Amino acid sequence: MKKAFIIIGLLIVALGLMTACGSKNSTNNSTGNNSSTNPAGSGVLADNMYHPCGGELKIGQYKGLTFTAEKIVITEDDIDFQVKKLMETYPNYTKDTTRDNTLVKDGDVVNIDYVGKVGGNAFEGGTAKDAFLTIGSKQFIDGFESSLIGKTIGTTVDINVTFPENYTPNPDLAGVAAVFTVTLNYVGLPSDEIDDAYVARTVPSLATTVEGLRKYISDTLMEDAKDAQEDEMWDALMKQAIENTEFVKILPEDVDYYYELSMATIKQYATYYKMSEEELYNTYYGTDEMTYAQFLARCREKAEQSVKEYMVLQEIIKLENITVSDEDYNKEALEYAKNVGLTTVAELEAKFGKDYVMYCVKTDKALDFIKDNAVITEAE
Repeated sequence: MKKAFIIIGLLIVALGLMTACGSKNSTNNSTGNNSSTNPAGSGVLADNMYHPCGGELKIGQYKGLTFTAEKIVITEDDIDFQVKKLMETYPNYTKDTTRDNTLVKDGDVVNIDYVGKVGGNAFEGGTAKDAFLTIGSKQFIDGFESSLIGKTIGTTVDINVTFPENYTPNPDLAGVAAVFTVTLNYVGLPSDEIDDAYVARTVPSLATTVEGLRKYISDTLMEDAKDAQEDEMWDALMKQAIENTEFVKILPEDVDYYYELSMATIKQYATYYKMSEEELYNTYYGTDEMTYAQFLARCREKAEQSVKEYMVLQEIIKLENITVSDEDYNKEALEYAKNVGLTTVAELEAKFGKDYVMYCVKTDKALDFIKDNAVITEAE
């Protein structure tokens, strides 16, 4: 997707680099806009993100750029792999007929129906059917699983429990005594196969049949592949436009801005964990392939690349007289807002500054211009 270096992408350049090099932690797609939380102290995360770059360039060819898209094919093996990952997280169980009428033991995976009541009345969230529970997993509140040990498979029993005093899922139940009526349907055996019942029980919001699940996985993989290919396209087109351009003068302060921006997150984490930035990198993100010094050098390279992108796109905006109507601005800005968890354009402008939002909208129009005037083909 375009806007790879705008808003979210721009804010997490450093962690994005780490992820590409084998990050041990996941990234966080949000950031504060209060300069007091910015250890860099450069105003990089201030309320107005917009930073106009200066410098001088002689722009080259930016029309007629080329990109060849590889044909995307989702195979049955690709789908099988995703199904396997799902089953590793949520195993499927079939009925163990040899355990009918036997006693529940610690470690058993038991299929149960249950209804929880307080004062004789069922309460919200206390009822389920066809649920699997591993006895001893502490998945349920204290006393629930242990009370089922020794009960007979195929019977229905009442068990008495008391919710914890600090029961956060439903504070109204904190410290309350309850009775659960539990039907012990059967003991489950792990299975390598899936069926419609498993799908309906495990991922009902996605699909209720095996066929539906496989289609959902196929469609999702295809969308992910298309998104990745679109990212590849924007990168390729921008790379060509930059390579065709002579950068007469790049201002060091502009490179510094993007460098500090890319380092802001790691500096914040270093402050939080009371570590030096190098210690943080080596502890959580370091790899054998990239030392901290190499990481800093790469951040500097990425910062210079961002300045070049800015210069080229702003030149295209000027040469092609790209303008933004109020309707276009509001439409695009609302999409940006949704992408960062906001609901209105006003909230977006308050967080990043209207100048920055307008810059994003114009930049996207310049990117669209490059694409619309490029030669995009598909490999055979």
